[in-house]
Amino acid sequence: MKEDVPTLLRRMTRMTFFFLSLCCVGLAVWPDYKPYFGGFIIGAIGSLLGSYHLAWKTTRIGLLAADGRKSRSGFGYLARAAIGLLAAIISVRQLDFELTTTIAGLLALPLVTLLLGLFTIRRPQDGHSADERGEK
Repeated sequence: MKEDVPTLLRRMTRMTFFFLSLCCVGLAVWPDYKPYFGGFIIGAIGSLLGSYHLAWKTTRIGLLAADGRKSRSGFGYLARAAIGLLAAIISVRQLDFELTTTIAGLLALPLVTLLLGLFTIRRPQDGHSADERGEK
């Protein structure tokens, strides 16, 4: 299980960068839709930061449990909610982007993580690493 978290984070980061690059292309092609693309970009970045925080907390709690100690803190929902709220405030108040697309960006990464996790469970591994790209 310890190896699954970094693999999932790398896949999730790649998917986020894919969506961010699509938004950057959208900004270049349709500059009139800047509030929409920009809001999604800020939301996706905030969601990525929240996902890294959750992965860190999960790994930390798992290591404490393996040592036989009990964690005093939870999974950091309040900190992740604060990251999302900060992304929304920066997006709407400072940069004048759309709140709805910022929220869509904040929700896109957990949905991608859920789908990647479900596909990983369904697909057999056949003895190959899920993150292997061919370099030696």
